Amino acid sequence: MNALTSPPLDTTAQIIHALSFTDYLRLPYISAHGLMRIERSPAHYRASREQPHAPTPAQALGTLAHLMILEPERVVTEMVVAPDCDRRTKAGKADWEAFQSESAGKLVVAKDQLALTLAMRESVMAQPYARALLAAGFAETTVIAELEGVTVKGRPDWLPHDLPVIVDLKTAVDASPKGFARAAANFAYHLQAALYTDLIHAMTGQRCEFVFLVVENEPPHGVALYQLDADAIERGRVRYQQALETYQHCLDTDDWPGYATEIQALELPRWAA
Repeated sequence: MNALTSPPLDTTAQIIHALSFTDYLRLPYISAHGLMRIERSPAHYRASREQPHAPTPAQALGTLAHLMILEPERVVTEMVVAPDCDRRTKAGKADWEAFQSESAGKLVVAKDQLALTLAMRESVMAQPYARALLAAGFAETTVIAELEGVTVKGRPDWLPHDLPVIVDLKTAVDASPKGFARAAANFAYHLQAALYTDLIHAMTGQRCEFVFLVVENEPPHGVALYQLDADAIERGRVRYQQALETYQHCLDTDDWPGYATEIQALELPRWAA
């Protein structure tokens, strides 16, 4: 039985506050990232489910930053700093093997990664509005609901207590309005924002605001808060609905095509000279 048809976990509760990320990935429902892959091609989505890729260095840094900023209490129990040892030597290899045995099951980070994410956390907590949003809430909540007749999963980064807001933490090279707008367009953040707000509404009947909390991964670790305008959210909604329609068709037909087979006309982007 492949990853697309594997039996689900027990999801009788459709808002789950303590589901591990590993178990979240096992849920056989489409997510925002899955819909973005569907947009590229259904074949790319299927491949990502059947043969997941190891996280890139940027993704690994983002995971650590999320843990440090949103769930710092887990850092002490679930993270360990890699020792300085020369694994080219016999003694170094022995030290590393001993460390691996002692740290099994924990998130291993380098000292420079730890220092970097600590600095990012300090910058976030020094921003008064960011600090207020993160004062109390739920981190990494799993939400499962039906949209357009399809069961969809999402994992909002932060749901503040008593505030109708979804906070999405992003790490970025450039958190300026121009820089982050470019990233939002490139990575379809408007699709994610529309999907998550609609998931929460489908589950609770409540309409939430979607706020991006952006922190730069280089000094001075600038922090900014953004909300997409109504037009961007609606465009994101149209995109995820179209991708859901494609996904449902692929499920119904068990056909996961790649790119078009015929020769296609190609236009250069507007910014190209």
